Amino acid sequence: MTSSKKTGIILKYIWTKFKRRPLFLNLEVTKRCNARCKHCDYWKGPHEVELKDYAPVVQKINPLIVSFTGGEPLVRKDIFDLIQSIKENGGLFYLTMVTNGALLNLEKAEKLKKAGIDQLSISLDFLDERHDQTRGIKGLFAHLSNLIPDLSHIGFDNVALNTVIMENNLDQITRIAERAWGWGVKVSYSSYCEMKNNDRSLSVKSENLDKLKKIIAELIQYKSSLGNITNSTYYLERIPIYFETGKIDGCLAGQRWLQVTPDGYLKPCSELPPLGYFEDFSLPRQKVSCQSCWYSCRGEAQAPLSLRRLAEIIESVRNNRRKINR
Repeated sequence: MTSSKKTGIILKYIWTKFKRRPLFLNLEVTKRCNARCKHCDYWKGPHEVELKDYAPVVQKINPLIVSFTGGEPLVRKDIFDLIQSIKENGGLFYLTMVTNGALLNLEKAEKLKKAGIDQLSISLDFLDERHDQTRGIKGLFAHLSNLIPDLSHIGFDNVALNTVIMENNLDQITRIAERAWGWGVKVSYSSYCEMKNNDRSLSVKSENLDKLKKIIAELIQYKSSLGNITNSTYYLERIPIYFETGKIDGCLAGQRWLQVTPDGYLKPCSELPPLGYFEDFSLPRQKVSCQSCWYSCRGEAQAPLSLRRLAEIIESVRNNRRKINR
């Protein structure tokens, strides 16, 4: 990404915060998936009709960050055309994709970058075969551990691991940050939520809350020492609170971020009913009363535009420059 685009992204971030416009737009381009994740039931179907072009949706909302999600977005054969269409229709957007990585290779990564993807987020919850078991894809960790370090060789130097903090992977959380640094990539953490599958067994238990607090304190230190953790301190500090109380108030779903279903309907988030078809979208929207999740997409959109957050954004830009010169 050029320095002029980085500057533009920061300025648009500030503009969207002050205007109280949607900051994030999650494009759920499909609910089809090649994985069988324990913490998600999308793969069980049924699957919705999928739009052939999401550029009109993006132009209508005009967010800062557009994330291609699923399901698994790479199961769509036309995914490169979908990305290219948004890029070619103008506007300043930071384009990301969240993938389990099983269908990803260097050739596809190069095509994604050429199409317009600014950041590639690859799900990783364990640093061994337990990741295969959690995602239901044999050999997935071995595939990712070979692929991820090579992405920079094709010029894709903005890659982040996407890690869900759960009861059964607490021993992996800081190690994943360290491994990500060794691979030359970033990492973003999100909190497990039972809303998708009603499975409470993966929520961090009360007897492990002190352990979790120590882990979070280490991650906040790693933000400075490793420089590869993308979460805000605001978000990280509230993860133990969420697992202890089971809720976080102040949700801005439907206002600061929106979810697009495969067939073009807007939802406040992936877990709430649709607001209507995208063509009928208008602001402002009434605040939701839900307190049940602490996904990173929610928490980062909710993070206040404080001096500390601005300092974190500036530091993130500096860390990118250090990485290039590494």
